[in-house]
Amino acid sequence: MKNLKKLTIYGSSTGKRKSIKLDEISILADPATIKRLGLFLINAAYEMETNELEHMHLQDMLGNFSHKRHVDVIAINQKFVKSLKK
Repeated sequence: MKNLKKLTIYGSSTGKRKSIKLDEISILADPATIKRLGLFLINAAYEMETNELEHMHLQDMLGNFSHKRHVDVIAINQKFVKSLKK
């Protein structure tokens, strides 16, 4: 894998609204779900670059999204958002 530019990841605990900066993330899923998540990120990057979008939510792309079964992933275009500190 080639080097990445700056990458910052934020998250929140279950039931909490406040985002915190994370040092790492772990994705617990089967390989097919991880592939679909990768496709979401690739498509989100394309849409943000092509259509100047600020962000995209995984939950908006899934027909069967459930807050009980899934975690929303939000891809944010760094070009538009400089800081997420709350």
